[in-house]
Amino acid sequence: MTATFDITRYTDRERAPSSLYPGRIAAGNFAKAKRAITTVSSGNWHRTDPLPPREQTREKLRQKIIAGARALLSETESAEFSMRALAARADVAHMTPYNVFGSKQAVLLAVLDADMADFTRAVQERDVADPLSELYEVVGLCAEFWFSEPVFYKTLYRELLDLKGAPHQAMATPLRDGFWRRLTHALAEQGYLQSFVAEEPLSMNLRRIALQAISVWIARDLSKREVEAELGYSISLALLGVTAPASSSLVLTRLLNYQAIIEEAGARDG
Repeated sequence: MTATFDITRYTDRERAPSSLYPGRIAAGNFAKAKRAITTVSSGNWHRTDPLPPREQTREKLRQKIIAGARALLSETESAEFSMRALAARADVAHMTPYNVFGSKQAVLLAVLDADMADFTRAVQERDVADPLSELYEVVGLCAEFWFSEPVFYKTLYRELLDLKGAPHQAMATPLRDGFWRRLTHALAEQGYLQSFVAEEPLSMNLRRIALQAISVWIARDLSKREVEAELGYSISLALLGVTAPASSSLVLTRLLNYQAIIEEAGARDG
C-alpha cells in the first residue's frame, strides 16, 4: 500500500522535505487563507489509516493551543502572556499547554512551524518554472505574509529572535534550513550557479539574509514595498558574484530595481 503524507503530522523541531507538501493554498488573501487552514500544524506524520483516539484528542488540543497562541500574539501585541491565559484563550484545562508542549517557547515555535507550512504551500501555489524565479517569488511572498498580519509577525519574531541578544534557538528564523538548502540545490543542479559555489554556505547565507530582513522590519517603520526591496536587494547582492553568466544579468536587473526603491525611500526620509 502506498502511504500518503501531510505536513500536519511532522514533529515540532523538524521540517518535512518539500516534496512531501501535497497541499496548496491560493495566493492573495493570505491572512484569510491561513486562518481557513485548520488542519495544518506541526505535529507528527499523518497516515492514511486513522489515528488512535488518544492521538486524535492530543492533536485537537495542539491545534486549539496553537490557534489560541496566535490569537493572543495579535490581540496583546506581546508574548508575555501566561500559560494559564493561553489555556483560557484556547478553551482547554489550565495545565494542558504544559502537558502538550512543555513550555511557552515550544508553543511559539509550534506557531512558527504551522505558519511556515502555510508559507511553503503558498510558494508551491506560484508554480514557477525555474529555481531562480522561485527564489524571487519567495522574496515577494515574505513581504505578503508579514504584512498580512503585521502585529502577529512582529510580536512572534520579536520574542523568538530576542533582538536585544542572540536568538533563543537557531531554528527560530524565517524559514528552516531545509527550505533554503532545497532552493540552493535546485539552483546548482540546474546550472544557475558557478561551479565553485558550495551549496551549504550559500543556503546558510540566504537564511541569515531573511533573518536580517525581518529584524530590520521590526526595528524600522518600513512599507511592504521597502521590506521586499531590502530582502530582494540583499539576496541579489549575495547571488550576483556566484551566478553563472547566463543568469547574472537577471540577478543584476532585479538588484537595480530593488536598489531604486531603497534609494527612493532614503531620499524621501532625508
